[in-house]
Amino acid sequence: MNRDLVNNIAEAQSVVVVAGTSGTGTYAGTAVDLQGFDSAEVVGLLGAAGAGTIKIQECATSGGSYTDVAAAEVEGTQGTALVQNGAVSLGYKGQLRYIKAHITVTIDGVIGGLVIKGNPFVAKA
Repeated sequence: MNRDLVNNIAEAQSVVVVAGTSGTGTYAGTAVDLQGFDSAEVVGLLGAAGAGTIKIQECATSGGSYTDVAAAEVEGTQGTALVQNGAVSLGYKGQLRYIKAHITVTIDGVIGGLVIKGNPFVAKA
């Protein structure tokens, strides 16, 4: 096989890993620019303890007002529960340039959010 994944994706941290979140709350991630890529996956991470949900938000500009992505533009379900000691992913099918992970914590735990950009217009050599 002559195909590899590393040259066809790029990763960006959206929600910085938070160890032992203090109570419940929401963590709106950092905006990730999708320019130059044709697809994206948002991954929510949860440690051994805690509970929460993840969704994707989008905006046309990096500093604009982010809104929840419509269900038709998400592969998976907005508000999917995070899995202890695991990862949960949602696919982004929308057309806007900027997205971010948005995690709601319902029970303290270690959380994080990652955006994986895929299908680059120009792949690395």
